[in-house]
Amino acid sequence: MFTITSTTHRARRPLAILAVLTLPLAVATACSSGDTSATQADSVTITDQWVKASDKDMTGAFGTVTNTSDHEVTLTGGDTGVAARVEVHEMAPAADGTMAMRQVDGGQKIAGGQKVSLEPGGNHIMLMGLKGPIEAGQTVTVALRFGDGSTREFVAQARDFRGANEEYTPGHGSSDAKSDG
Repeated sequence: MFTITSTTHRARRPLAILAVLTLPLAVATACSSGDTSATQADSVTITDQWVKASDKDMTGAFGTVTNTSDHEVTLTGGDTGVAARVEVHEMAPAADGTMAMRQVDGGQKIAGGQKVSLEPGGNHIMLMGLKGPIEAGQTVTVALRFGDGSTREFVAQARDFRGANEEYTPGHGSSDAKSDG
């Protein structure tokens, strides 16, 4: 009787030792796998996006950017095949008291769980140095860049829009000319 019990315990012992030795490795792997993949762009959704149709040198992209994480993200700019530069712009008082458009210094901060509306006459994405006209109905792909260097791409349809013809403040953007932002 003791021999059978002893043999059973000996057969289980290697499995128990193996389980004890592999448990820390499994826990370490599970804990580290989620930590390295999260980027600022992974935490962002973009909805209601559109681009203003334009035959000028620049135009604006608009929509709602929502930060679904608990941590702040910073929208710093982007890239697109239809323009030389993609910048984050805001409306601010100019020296003469009028409202003028300028690049957001340090980027647009979006707190955890918050959303930012990018709209004509307010904060928006500026597509500068257009490579050709953007016509109503055309789709435009823009990759937004965030503070950690990650990007989130969106596709927007161009619309006719006649409002929000702001001016740049001197030293910001390409000139003092009117824009399509």
